[in-house]
Amino acid sequence: MSTETQIASLVQASNNLTNTVNGKIGAIDARMDQARAEFDQFRALKDVVGEAGQPGTLLMSVFQGLIWGTGAPYNVGATGGMVATDLGSSMNVYAHFKLPFSINTDDQMFWLNIRGYSYGSSLVMDETFAGYVYAPQRAVINQSCFGKFDPSIYADSAGNAVCRIKIPNVYVTSLRIDTMQIGRYRSIKLGDIQSKLSLSPTVVF
Repeated sequence: MSTETQIASLVQASNNLTNTVNGKIGAIDARMDQARAEFDQFRALKDVVGEAGQPGTLLMSVFQGLIWGTGAPYNVGATGGMVATDLGSSMNVYAHFKLPFSINTDDQMFWLNIRGYSYGSSLVMDETFAGYVYAPQRAVINQSCFGKFDPSIYADSAGNAVCRIKIPNVYVTSLRIDTMQIGRYRSIKLGDIQSKLSLSPTVVF
């Protein structure tokens, strides 16, 4: 066999090997894409109680956080969805939670429950909010709130729908928020809620 023939055979073998490897890489990439999609679906449904997308289904822990303190007599600190804020006092602090709805544009009903423990207040937290963000009236209508932490719903000057609680002493306050699918309206999901701490009963997001 001539040298040219041997080289040609080696080149062909190399090309065949390259094509085989490329084919395997493509198959691995496709399986990884599938695995990512399966994990994303698992993560999205992991904290769902009920049939996803159906009325009454709960989405658990769409928001979690800890407030260590907001100033005297405690240090300033927060983790999770809560933002460390120096208010100069850790007493009678309002925690505001902005929903992903605006009274200027949206037509959305909602239900959410804030649960936790405020060590400094010596109180268990179990606050429930429901309402209807209704753009035709530029308001949150048919509101209902229940709990020990002075729960309330308002719209800020930018039109954001906001749920609020008043914590007597925020020292080591841990909380989570669960939401429910209400009727045909879209649910509130992980990452949809933003928070602010203040000494004022209202804020602007």
